[in-house]
Amino acid sequence: MLTVKDLSLNERDKLRKLQNDISLLYSSVSDQYMENWKDECQRVTYTDCPETVSKVQKAIADLGISDCQIIPVESDYYDWELQQRAFRVNMPSKEHMCKSVIMENTRCMHEDFSDPNYSKYYCVITQYVKPVNTQKLLNFCRGLKNKEISKKYYNYRLAPPEMALELTGFEKGGVAPLGMKHSIPIIMAESITKLKPPVICLGAGHIDWKLSIPISTLIEKTNCFVADLE
Repeated sequence: MLTVKDLSLNERDKLRKLQNDISLLYSSVSDQYMENWKDECQRVTYTDCPETVSKVQKAIADLGISDCQIIPVESDYYDWELQQRAFRVNMPSKEHMCKSVIMENTRCMHEDFSDPNYSKYYCVITQYVKPVNTQKLLNFCRGLKNKEISKKYYNYRLAPPEMALELTGFEKGGVAPLGMKHSIPIIMAESITKLKPPVICLGAGHIDWKLSIPISTLIEKTNCFVADLE
C-alpha cells in the first residue's frame, strides 16, 4: 500500500491540505456523519478476534453499549501517517485519534487504585496530537482530594509497559479503557469532549484492533473524570 512517506514533499503538502478540507467538511455535517456511523455499527467486518479483543467486546455488552465499532486493521497500520490511519478507521480527522495510557504516581503513599480520588494509577484517554501535560494532571488529581495531600506525594509518569500490561491485560498499542483486568480510574482529556463529530477511535485490546465509540457514551458508561490536560 502507498503511504504518505512515499510521496514527494509537494504531493504531501497537497494531500495534507486535502485532508484538512475533508476534516472541516466532516465537522460541518456532524449529524449526518453520526447517522451514517451508527449504520456502520451494525456491520461486522470480521469473524473472529484475539482473546483480549473478546474481553473488550464482553465489557461493551455488559455495559449495554450498542453503538460502537470494533475494527481490525493492517499489520503495518502504525507505519502510516496519523491522518491516513484516521481515514482507515473512518474517523473525520487525526484529532479524533486517541489512546489510553496508564499513568503512575511514583510518589503515591500506597499501591492501591481503589480510591479514584487518590489512586496509584490512572488510565488517561488523550489525543495523539495532544500529549498529557503531567503538571496539569498533577493539579487535577491533587484537587480531587481538595489539595489536602501535600504536593510532594504526587509525581506522574507513564507506567512501565510491564506494569501497564499487568494492570490492564493489554499490550502497548492495544490498551482499551473497557475490559481492563483491573478497575483503574479513568481520566479523559477535556479537549476530546469538544470534537465534532463526537466520536473517537481507541485501542480495542490488541494492537491490530481498534474501537470507535461516541464520546458521550464512553464518559457515561465508564463514569470517568474529565480534565484539562493540555
